[in-house]
Amino acid sequence: MTLVVSEQVTKALQSNSPIVALETAVLTAGLPRTQWNDSFGSCPSCIDEALPINWALAKAMTHAVASTGAIAVWIGMLRGKFIIGLTQDELHELAHDETATKVSYATFANAMRQKQSSGTTVAATLLGCKLANPDNPIRVFATGGIGGIHQNWANRLDVSADLTALATTPTCVVASGAKSILDLHATVEALETIGVPILGMQCDRFPTFIENSGALDPKIACASSIEELANTCNIHWHTLHLKSAILAGVPVPNTVALDRGSLEEALAQAEHAWLETGMPSITRTPYLLEALAEITSGASLIANIELLCNNARIAGQLAVTLSG
Repeated sequence: MTLVVSEQVTKALQSNSPIVALETAVLTAGLPRTQWNDSFGSCPSCIDEALPINWALAKAMTHAVASTGAIAVWIGMLRGKFIIGLTQDELHELAHDETATKVSYATFANAMRQKQSSGTTVAATLLGCKLANPDNPIRVFATGGIGGIHQNWANRLDVSADLTALATTPTCVVASGAKSILDLHATVEALETIGVPILGMQCDRFPTFIENSGALDPKIACASSIEELANTCNIHWHTLHLKSAILAGVPVPNTVALDRGSLEEALAQAEHAWLETGMPSITRTPYLLEALAEITSGASLIANIELLCNNARIAGQLAVTLSG
């Protein structure tokens, strides 16, 4: 039951080197552990189709961050150790461990006690950003989409711990908004309530994960450049001394984006099927994402992979700018 901060992370924070935190739940609970196959469509050029998809994505995101001059810092739990800065061998072990699931705030301590291996959610990764150095935390984190408030919340309250973490962690989270399976308007309202600024990267609508945003989606502030985003971060944390995160919303690349609303029927089918399983709420997101990939013949999976690599690259650029 140990917290491990790698020497590379410690030195990078001490020297103000640009680093980007990356979450591992996408590797253990978000993407297939199988190789690419024809049922998914054409393999995205950013990953190696000869590798298991989750491991190929890990290598691609690491490369995307490194290409900007920043350091990729993977955060996860391996055999009960909470590691901030997994080595490539440790990351490989976690990505290939078929028993590994994911942990968030409520499940973290028990999983550590049981010496489990688990991927970290957005919330758990943000915890790692703080624990890396409480006085000088990791300031940039790249992910796909944050958790938030689920659909049908009035009948079944399901609110992600990601919101709690975002309210209390001074890190900029680069993400394509919130996952399509959520109530986006309720999620945006909640982010405003807890004091998390949302800036769209060259967009003024809240990104809708793997779908194109539409005119009816929540309107947000726009940052026209990485420099504008970095300036806002500095004002938020250093001038105003606020301790909450900033959410940088990056739209999914147009070349792979799904049409807005195209997932509505598929999501309803998947949601109904999940409810019938009676499985615990922690299984909801991975179950729905896997079902959507099958229903869309891989289109949702391709969009997810492309946006993850794009977000990692933009996060690297932000980290370099903040460290300058």
